[in-house]
Amino acid sequence: MNKNAWDKMLLAAVSVVVLGLSGLFVMKALGFSERFTMEAAKPNNELPEIPIERVSNAKIVVDVNPEWKTPEKGSPPKVVPLFVSIPVVESGGQLIDMLDPNAPKLREPVTNSWLMENELDFLNAGVLSQDTDGDGFTNLTEWNEKTAPRDPDSHPSYAGKVVMHSRQQQEYKLKFSARPDAERFQIMRLPTNRWPQRDNFYLRIGEISEDKQFRLDAFEEKRARSSVGIEVDASVLTITYLPKDEEFQLIRNVDTVLPTYFTELEFELEPGKKFFVKEGDAFNIVKDPDTKYRVVKVNEDSTMISYQSADGPEKTLEIKKK
Repeated sequence: MNKNAWDKMLLAAVSVVVLGLSGLFVMKALGFSERFTMEAAKPNNELPEIPIERVSNAKIVVDVNPEWKTPEKGSPPKVVPLFVSIPVVESGGQLIDMLDPNAPKLREPVTNSWLMENELDFLNAGVLSQDTDGDGFTNLTEWNEKTAPRDPDSHPSYAGKVVMHSRQQQEYKLKFSARPDAERFQIMRLPTNRWPQRDNFYLRIGEISEDKQFRLDAFEEKRARSSVGIEVDASVLTITYLPKDEEFQLIRNVDTVLPTYFTELEFELEPGKKFFVKEGDAFNIVKDPDTKYRVVKVNEDSTMISYQSADGPEKTLEIKKK
């Protein structure tokens, strides 16, 4: 048998098998509905016994009005709602409701409401020493001065940031030495560190010295006895020391020292920049150009300054020596 005849016989056999399988699938599909049958339901009129006790218990639960009771914590007990966001802080075994105006203060002396209103980190024990807005003042200082701790444009006066380091003294020494005639008076300036040159001024009442340091205001003729009982000239000149606008009296032939004090100051927001200001003089703070500052009085351990903003009254402040 040749190859072609063999291939034809194999193909014919496969065809017969395929046709047989196809017919079998068709027969099974036509009989599919006959395989699933449902039996008719049989009625059952018997009811189970009702669990009376169980129903009664359920009725009691339904009839009672359910009430949610929030838990309590702390000493004394404090109600703590579970599903409401209320800031409650436990401090020293005590629960503090930050929204309760009658609750104890969490961060003395500041009120809880002020901490909440200004959105400060009240959970931080050092919150009052923080400078939240970066204006150079702590939150506690802003509380004391009633300014806004989150607004850098709202801050206490910069005068509170001026510190004193030392007091320096400059001497101006005078002596009423003579009366050349009825109208003129001879006043000698004696040598000091600031004024090493001796000088003589011949002035009339109302005139100012050539060095612009004092004005001669009045003369009073007097006599007095010395320690050995001799009568001497004790006449008095009244002058105004112009750097301090202060009145002094010069007694004939008595050296009189007119001290001028300088204070050494520093602005804490510009550390390292110390400067001297003479008593009575004004000074500026670059960061606060609209406020006028002046040194009123220089004491050994403190300096009195005055300051006045453009729209406010003049205030004074005592700065302690650092």
